[in-house]
Amino acid sequence: MSRKMENYQTWVNIITGLYSLIILEREPAYGHKIAGEIKCRTGGAISPNSNALYPLLRKMEERGYITSSWEKPDTRGKRIYNITAEGISRIPSLRAEFQQRLEEAEVRLQILRSDLLSNKEVDIHGCKPIAKK
Repeated sequence: MSRKMENYQTWVNIITGLYSLIILEREPAYGHKIAGEIKCRTGGAISPNSNALYPLLRKMEERGYITSSWEKPDTRGKRIYNITAEGISRIPSLRAEFQQRLEEAEVRLQILRSDLLSNKEVDIHGCKPIAKK
């Protein structure tokens, strides 16, 4: 996997993981409900599919951030996830990591906005401005 793809996947995991912990902090939930709430809360901008969400939930469970159990153990219908004390204590560090990445993205977006949407010729990072025709 390329470095760029790894960076993107890390970004998605931070966002999805943070949302999952915040949702579970409020109440236990099964995976489909977590995915639906993330989609709703982001206005559809993030819509985790099961191929991404369930491996992340398993990883969070392995790290002790959440626990899970079958709603009906005899039928294994829905797996209910609960946040642990360790998961609650992980939220502030995930928020800080998200904040840092968001600030970095905002700087890059500001550069693009300034360079591509401004009618002014701006010298960004020592590069020649894009010439107007």
